[in-house]
Amino acid sequence: MRDPELFADLQKMHRMAAALVVADPVYLPLFERVERELALYQSEDDAISRARAIAALHNAAA
Repeated sequence: MRDPELFADLQKMHRMAAALVVADPVYLPLFERVERELALYQSEDDAISRARAIAALHNAAA
């Protein structure tokens, strides 16, 4: 992960938003926003990992 503290904060916000939605569905947009941010963060990190793996394979073959 690029920033472990940010990732931990996003996970904490996700859990908190889920609890809010259970208490009152009016918080669903907040939950969905945090969920999108968490997914985006994870997908960007996955893409960087894939790019590094491809570059490493290319460097090994060269």
